[in-house]
Amino acid sequence: MSRSNEGLRFVLQIEVLDVPRFKELVAECLVISRSEPGTLLYDWYLDEERGLARLYEAYESIDALRAHGSGRVFTEVGPKLLEVCRFTNIDAYGDFGGMSGGPTFAPTTWWGPPFAGLQTDS
Repeated sequence: MSRSNEGLRFVLQIEVLDVPRFKELVAECLVISRSEPGTLLYDWYLDEERGLARLYEAYESIDALRAHGSGRVFTEVGPKLLEVCRFTNIDAYGDFGGMSGGPTFAPTTWWGPPFAGLQTDS
């Protein structure tokens, strides 16, 4: 079953080495991503005590994902972010076409589109 508004979703697991700097850089990522067309979700979660974080993000299309991947989050903020954290795992959900299995910056599991699910209309 395929749903046109399912989007492409990611859950990224992150080890945080410098919490205060990490928070500053995430704030920069949010400002940039807020203006990117096709970004559906861009939610960061942080367990300061354990130095762990999660990023849950979703894009409406491959084009929106590509725009994000070639945009300022990756080119300007990303290199600084990699100085204060380590991405340890990525789970990717959705139909990525030829992108699945491509290069990533952490071990990635490509789950594909859901085989069953529930969608509600708002």
